[in-house]
Amino acid sequence: MYNLVPKKKVKTPKQQEKKDEAEAGKDSEDAAVEEAGTSPVSWKSAEQSEEVGTGETSRAEYTELALDCLDLKAQAELLSPSVSDSDLMEELPLCCCRMETPNSSVGTSGRDQSCMATESTDGVLSRCQRRAMKQEMMRPSNAVQLLVLCEEHRAGMVKHQCCPGCGLFLRTGTFMECQPYGSISHRFHRDCASVLKERRFCPHCGEDASGAKEVTLPKTDPSPSVPRSNPGPPLLTVATLPSVPTMPHLYLCILCGNDCRSKEDEVQTADGQSKESLENILLALDDQTLKSKKVKYPTRQLYISAKQGDLQKVVHLLVDGKDPNCLMEGQNRRTALHAAAAEGHSEICHMLVQAGANLDTPDDEQRTPLMAACEKNHLDTVKYLIRAGAAVGHKDIMGFTALHLSAKLGHYDVVHHLLSKASKDINLQDDGGWTPITWAIEYKHKELVQLLLAKGADVNIRDKEENVSLHWAALSGCDDIAQALLDARCDLNAVNVHGDTPLHVAARENHLECVMLFLSRGSDVLQRNRDGDTPLDCCVCGSKVWTALNINKKLTDARRGNISVKAFKLVFFFRDISRGYEAVPIACVNSVDAEPCPDNFKYIPDSCVTSLLNIDKDITHLQHCSCTDECSSSTCVCGQLSLRCWYDSDGRLPLDFSQREPPVLFECNHACSCWRTCRNRVVQNGLRIRLQLFRTHTMGWGVKTMQDIPQGTFVCEYVGEIISDAAADKRENDSFLFTLDNKVGDVHCIDARLYGNIGRFINHLCEPNLLAVRVFTMHQDLRFPRIAFFSSRAIRAGEQIGFDYGDHYWRVKRKYFSCQCGSLKCRHSDSKRELIFLPPETATVYVASYQKSTEEG
Repeated sequence: MYNLVPKKKVKTPKQQEKKDEAEAGKDSEDAAVEEAGTSPVSWKSAEQSEEVGTGETSRAEYTELALDCLDLKAQAELLSPSVSDSDLMEELPLCCCRMETPNSSVGTSGRDQSCMATESTDGVLSRCQRRAMKQEMMRPSNAVQLLVLCEEHRAGMVKHQCCPGCGLFLRTGTFMECQPYGSISHRFHRDCASVLKERRFCPHCGEDASGAKEVTLPKTDPSPSVPRSNPGPPLLTVATLPSVPTMPHLYLCILCGNDCRSKEDEVQTADGQSKESLENILLALDDQTLKSKKVKYPTRQLYISAKQGDLQKVVHLLVDGKDPNCLMEGQNRRTALHAAAAEGHSEICHMLVQAGANLDTPDDEQRTPLMAACEKNHLDTVKYLIRAGAAVGHKDIMGFTALHLSAKLGHYDVVHHLLSKASKDINLQDDGGWTPITWAIEYKHKELVQLLLAKGADVNIRDKEENVSLHWAALSGCDDIAQALLDARCDLNAVNVHGDTPLHVAARENHLECVMLFLSRGSDVLQRNRDGDTPLDCCVCGSKVWTALNINKKLTDARRGNISVKAFKLVFFFRDISRGYEAVPIACVNSVDAEPCPDNFKYIPDSCVTSLLNIDKDITHLQHCSCTDECSSSTCVCGQLSLRCWYDSDGRLPLDFSQREPPVLFECNHACSCWRTCRNRVVQNGLRIRLQLFRTHTMGWGVKTMQDIPQGTFVCEYVGEIISDAAADKRENDSFLFTLDNKVGDVHCIDARLYGNIGRFINHLCEPNLLAVRVFTMHQDLRFPRIAFFSSRAIRAGEQIGFDYGDHYWRVKRKYFSCQCGSLKCRHSDSKRELIFLPPETATVYVASYQKSTEEG
């Protein structure tokens, strides 16, 4: 039961009176809060001095006010008759700074009892060691433990100098101050404000916290106290806790993974100050004062202590049974691990993880503790969380990963460490289609862009509006970054959905340096966007950019006027022949003749059927693995079906992979227990290489790569209509037939004439750079393998890709046309038609070589 703080305590109430009061007022503490807010209380003032033994005086001086005399704006709502007790508690909990409980039941005498107040000065906590002369306990709110206080802190409590959210006294440092009436002030932390319907209120009076001001009070006397020779009232002595959480130095080295030895550490060891601090924690666990009180901490205290870096309090709360995975409703449903990671408290993170904290618990924005540490640039905490097993590739509600956040904010060291642990995430796209390098470019982090380029970032990945990295560099106006992107072979003539090239964007933004750079690299000043505007039309007339573009235009017109032959011009017929079905757009380019982009087929990303073939897709018939790792061990069932798991950590085939007789690959499927991101899933992830459909001079349409491709990389799949061999014999045009040659049951073919993907345009090369491999993914019907093309050697950007059609194909087609690959080792040119054919080295294939002739069908 609470009593209002009396004006003067003359004597201790009798035990029987206490008992009667307790029986008459067996209301909850919550009801006491309501009573304090609604009962009329007369003005009371404490005596300026109060006897505490012989010759001892107290400086406690304070004034109490009734709530209804303050004329608060929120008073009408709080005192409304329609508001029930439960509604009042759920909506705006008020403080109880002016209430106290009867005498503490602690077994220690008042003379031996120390003040339990803890002061906070900008995150540094200090504990009061002054003797408490009164045993009545106080607290600022029901969310804080009851405290036995000295006279000075009792006066501070009544003056609302204690934060109701965390129970810390605010007398120096920076904090929020609400002044609802006159000179009355309510102090609290910004993060401890009450939240109701997305609004913040003063936790003392319930007024809107938007009117509160941030106040900074310096320390009054930073010098150490000098002991007094004469006896007098006990001085306020403060035992300052270390600002850095106490943890053994060797233990910190283990957590951070760094060589933490330094001269400063050696000096500290010499002074004997770097002892095993875990002993202090163990001693704190045996603190008889806390044990005897059986203090029941609120649930949110673990979050607050973790955020403040109070390691001892965190250990106490964990031992007390607090749930480390409890979600804080007023903090975006974050956990204590979120708070510790965001503040960079690696030691507390370790304690929470050891206590069972989930490393990947998402908050309301789906961000994990690792993402919080990355966002705040706490490298040591990032290292610890990753080493503890935190997921690096987790995405938030906007598709951001930890790498996206770090790249956006320019945290170089964090990005470098993330790439060392998960390099395959370097080209992951968020919900807007932006990669980490896109964010680094937009915010002009030059060193970070260079790092990402060195680690293999793809500069030609397109976002949702088909912009490439060079578009964003032109938008930001950083010519140094644009130069680096061009050196990395970023497409200067890339066109987005609006038809704008990077030159259009730079001209529109009036970035002269970028415009000059693009013009020097040969950007077309006459290129028109979808609105029919050239870069000259997009800039301000008369500006320096306009002058540079106009001069270039006149020079271009004059040069073209003097050339009698037809001027070379790059024509983009279609920005993506897949119509968005592929993760990477495939542009169509013709700079040879007037042939339009092929439209006599339907682009499909996966093979289809037009007749009943009875493909066995029963999930119960699938052989599957039960791996819990990345399916890289020899115990993986799917890997055993393929003789071994052939893919490395980058999803590539090894150098010793047999190209003469490639084995059949069985990837993990939807019946497996492994993650969708395991190592043994490559072909099913689809096209990831930037390809371009272009018009050749001698072979019709062909396919070339727009990026460097290492050996063993999956390039694309041969997709089409699956038909039987009998149906293939009845079709007149066999130019796009690819026999599966499965040697199991009936023979089937893939016909890409009417339905197909980019694979239907790949030409024959007598010196091929692609290798056809049979792969099974979502089913294991051996009659119908998927045909995947892997690079058989390293392929340079701009090089045409192709595979060997096989000698059987040329035995049939040599009477109609010859090979036009142009290789010095060409086996099927006009001069070698009469030569004896070599034994076949690859599976028999039926695919068109000369696309110009095949398009006639």
